[in-house]
Amino acid sequence: MADKVAREKFIRISRRTDVKLWQRIVIIGASILFAFLLIGLISNIAAPGSFLRFYEYMFKGTFSTPRIFMTLLWNVGLMLLVAVALAPAFKMRFWNIGAEGQCLMGALGAVIGLYFIAPHVPTFLALIIEFLLAILFAAVWAAIPAIFKAFLNTNETLFTLMMNYMATGIVASFIIFNQTPGRSGTIDPLNSATKAGWMPQIQFFHNSYVYNIIIIALVAVVIWGYLRFSKHGYELSVVGGSQNTARYVGINVKKVIIRTIVLSGVVCGVVGFLLVAGGSHTISASIVSGRGFTAILVCWAGNFNVPMMLFYSFLITFVSSGSSTASSALPYSDAISEVATAVFFIIIIASTFFVNFNVHIPWLKKLIDKIKDLFKKKEKEAAQ
Repeated sequence: MADKVAREKFIRISRRTDVKLWQRIVIIGASILFAFLLIGLISNIAAPGSFLRFYEYMFKGTFSTPRIFMTLLWNVGLMLLVAVALAPAFKMRFWNIGAEGQCLMGALGAVIGLYFIAPHVPTFLALIIEFLLAILFAAVWAAIPAIFKAFLNTNETLFTLMMNYMATGIVASFIIFNQTPGRSGTIDPLNSATKAGWMPQIQFFHNSYVYNIIIIALVAVVIWGYLRFSKHGYELSVVGGSQNTARYVGINVKKVIIRTIVLSGVVCGVVGFLLVAGGSHTISASIVSGRGFTAILVCWAGNFNVPMMLFYSFLITFVSSGSSTASSALPYSDAISEVATAVFFIIIIASTFFVNFNVHIPWLKKLIDKIKDLFKKKEKEAAQ
């Protein structure tokens, strides 16, 4: 019992209930500045004298030309859309770790439409079929763990995580059966000559991602409105707070769980569709590029708020792309840029912790008080 009391007095963590907006801005802003300083120091350790050049190459790799900037916006949009897909599930306290696999299955649905249907129908109809197949594949893939959770109370974290590996295996098998002759394990961009089933392009700033970015913005706004103003958004918040309370007020918990996770799958399907029809026009097991996992950080750091998730999506994409560009220009390996990016992520996570929690260290406060008393005592003795 004495040991327990001692541990409780060593450090105490309590949730903040009165955080003002300016305090939140100061904590997050200071953390971001510290993170940028730290990754610059990491670069300087790996390549002495590269501290300022690291930042120069970061900005060149993301803002140097309109084309590069539009590509940055495209990547930011994809990250935001995956985070938006996770937000309803996380707000309901359903820990969906399977966005990577759900996006991958959405991409598989789109590429099936692009491969087998698009060459035989008008492009507009082909795009509709690809879109429907993408959201169908992703929604079904998301519904499987949701149904098991709703009726059997399985662990959704492990279930959705394992579904990622299953999705990767299914996509890898599809590639093996349909790979480009003479190129093992790859499928070349489909319908390159006719561009059947490809998203139309607007050569704005010599970039073809304009329609993609518009679709992402529309979906993000719709989900934001759904979570904030709709009855369904209210119901999933109640279920996330307490399932017993939800049942007491007449909410069908099983229905809300399945409906919400299917919605997450639908948005992941949109991501898969954009990656195929509006991006690579092919598929690979790595087409989602880990966004399904990184988006978890974006979603939590943004506190399920779409504008804040947009901010963190931009920040993380900027650091990832900029660090990669810097590593290719400076005399060290890509591993250094990955370390720098990981350190940046850790500091961002820490900043959200200090925004939401107070850390009390009683023994440290007592130590500081004793030091202050000692100095006051010495001042009095010197005065006498």
